[in-house]
Amino acid sequence: MSSLLAALATPHLDSLSSREALDERLQPVTRAALFLFLTAVPLTHAAGLVAHAPRATVARAAHLLLYPFVGGRLHAIFHTLSWVVWGLSLTIAAPVLLGARVPETHVEALLGAAAIGAVFSLLFMIKGLLIFDPHPGPKADGRDSCTGDLAVPRWNMALLPSKGMASGVVACMGVCWAAMGGALLFITPHLDNHHSKATYCILSALCLLVGASTTHGLAGAVRHQESEGWRFWQPFQGGPAFVATQGLGWALTAAALASVLALGRQIALGLAHAIRAWLVATSAVMLIAQLLLAVSVCVFRGRAIKDTLVEAVSPALRGRARPPAGFPEPSLATVWLPILMLYAPVHSLVTVVVLSYMVVPAPTATAAWAGGLIVYYGLTSAGSPEHTGCREWGGYKRWVTATIEASLQAWFGRVEVVRDGDTVFDPHNKYMFGYCPHGLFPIGLGYLPLMPEWRALLPGIEPAPLTASVVFQTPLIRDLVSWAGFRQVARRSFKAALRQRGSVLFVPGGQAELVHTHRVSATRPEYVVCTHHKGFVRLAIEEGASLVPVVVLGEVDCLRNFINLPRLQAWTYKKLGFPIPYLVVGRWGVSPLPRATGLRFIIGEPLAPPLAPTNGEPVDVVAVDKLHAAYYEEVRRLFEKHRESFAGYEKMRLTFSDS
Repeated sequence: MSSLLAALATPHLDSLSSREALDERLQPVTRAALFLFLTAVPLTHAAGLVAHAPRATVARAAHLLLYPFVGGRLHAIFHTLSWVVWGLSLTIAAPVLLGARVPETHVEALLGAAAIGAVFSLLFMIKGLLIFDPHPGPKADGRDSCTGDLAVPRWNMALLPSKGMASGVVACMGVCWAAMGGALLFITPHLDNHHSKATYCILSALCLLVGASTTHGLAGAVRHQESEGWRFWQPFQGGPAFVATQGLGWALTAAALASVLALGRQIALGLAHAIRAWLVATSAVMLIAQLLLAVSVCVFRGRAIKDTLVEAVSPALRGRARPPAGFPEPSLATVWLPILMLYAPVHSLVTVVVLSYMVVPAPTATAAWAGGLIVYYGLTSAGSPEHTGCREWGGYKRWVTATIEASLQAWFGRVEVVRDGDTVFDPHNKYMFGYCPHGLFPIGLGYLPLMPEWRALLPGIEPAPLTASVVFQTPLIRDLVSWAGFRQVARRSFKAALRQRGSVLFVPGGQAELVHTHRVSATRPEYVVCTHHKGFVRLAIEEGASLVPVVVLGEVDCLRNFINLPRLQAWTYKKLGFPIPYLVVGRWGVSPLPRATGLRFIIGEPLAPPLAPTNGEPVDVVAVDKLHAAYYEEVRRLFEKHRESFAGYEKMRLTFSDS
C-alpha cells in the first residue's frame, strides 16, 4: 500500500513506463482488497445469524434457513442485493484469478470492478443487519411466526444496536462510500487504458449515488421510521433545518455527480487540464454533500414544514383542530399561495432574473431574456387585454374566490366586508366604485370583488378592477392581473368596462397617495386621501354611472416603505411620477408580506349623477364639483363612523390633500 501511495504522489506520470509501474503496484493491492471483502461478506452474514438468533431453541433451525427473509422487507432486500453483487463480483474476478487468458489492458479494470463490487456487497450486508426488524409481522397471539411457539421477546434484543447507533453507523457508511468514490477518482488519471478509466469513473459515480441514498434513505429510516413517519420522498417536511440541509446536500450531490461524469469524459479524451485541482474539488464536494445529508437525518423533526409555515402566519391557527365553518383546511395552498401571488410577484421575478445571470454567462442570459420576452409579449398582447380584458380566466377567479378569504383571515387576523347603507344595487345600472386610499400596494382592489362576502352583499355586481399601466408592462404580474380581469386606468378602458360589465373599481386618488402613506404611522397618525382628481366624476356623469365610495381600513398600514425619506420621495414623485426610494416591507420587518393589521372594506351609498348633456356639450363644471364634493363627504362619513370600532384607528385623523 505504501508503494502505491508513493506512486500516486509522484508527479509527471505521463510516460508509459510510469503507468506500467503503477499497474504493477496497483494489482496486488486490488487482489488483496478483493480477497478481503469477498471473505468478509459471508463472515458478516454469520455474525448476523448469531446476533439475531431467537431465544426460543426450537426456532433456531428455521432461523438458519430463513434468516434473510424474517427480518423485514428492507432486511430481505439488502441481503438479496448483497449476495447478488457478491456473486457478480466473484464471476467478474474468476477469469483473472483462475489464470484464464485476459488481455493485460483488461486485468486491472476487472479486478477493480470486482473489488468495488465486493465492497458494495459487504456494505449491503451491513445495511441488512442494521435495518433488521425483530417483529416484522407479529401474530396477534404473540406466537413466533417461524415455529408457532411462544417467543417473547422473539429475538435477543440485547444484541441489537440502538436506533441512534445504527443510524450513525449507516451515516458513516455513506461517508465511506463518498471517500471511496473520491479515491477512485484520484486513481483514474494514472491508469493506462480507456477501459480502466471508464470503469473507475462509473464506479466513482455509483459510490456517490449509493452513498447519498444510504445516508438519506437508510439512516433516516433506521432512526425515524417507526416513531416519526420517515419517508424517502418527503418534500417540505421534517422542519426548516432538515429541508435546508437536505436541499443543499442533494444540490452538492448533483454537482459532484455532474463533475465526475464530466471529469471522466475529459480524462478519456485526454483533454483534462488542472486535473489535480479538479479531483480535489470534486472529492471535497462529495464528502461535504454526505456530511450535510447525515446532519439532516439528525435534525429531522417528523413535522411537515408546511404546517410550521402555516402556523407561523397566525397564532390562531396553532393547534387548531378544525377550521371555522365555511373555510378550507389550512395549508400552503390556502394560506400562503394566495398571499404570495398577491404580494410577492415582483420579488419572485427579480429573483429569477438575478439567478439566471448567476447560473449562465451574462451574454447568454441577456439573449435568452430578450428572445423569450419578445415571444412572451407577442403571445400575451393579442386583443389588447389591458383595455378589453380578453385574457380574463374564470378558473383562476373561482380559485381565488375559494381560497382568498381563508388566507386573508390567517394573515390579517380579521377581514370584514361591510355594507353601510340600505340602497339596493341594481345589476342593470352602472356603478363606479372608488377605492381609497391607494397606500403602498392597493392589493385589495383586485380581490375584493372576488370575495364571497362581496358577492353576498352585492349579488350580480362584478366590477372590473382598473390599475396603472405599468402593471401590464411587467412580466408575470401582467398575467396575474389579466387573469383576474384587471384593465388599465384609461378613458377607453373605463367606457368599455362600464358598457360590458356595468361597473368598475378604481382608486380616485391614484399613486399620489403613495407619498403620504408614512403619515399613518406618525406621532399624530393621519389617513390621507387625495382629492385633486375630478376626471372620474366627469366620466361618471357622461356614462350615467353612480359613484360608490369604498373605504378600506387596515390596508394602508399593513406595509411600509423600508426607507422613509418623505421629502425626497415627494420630490421624485413630482419629477418622475414615482417615489424613490421605494422598498415595500411588511411582516417580520423585511418580507413583502402583510402584517396582521386586520382589514375592513366599507361600501357606502351610491351617489346618482345628474343627467348628462344630450346636445354634445361638455359636462357642467358646477355639476362635477357638486358630485365630487358629495363623494368625498361620503368618504368622510364612512371613515368617521367606523374608525373607532377598528383597532388602531381610534386616534386616526382623516386628511384630504389637494397635492
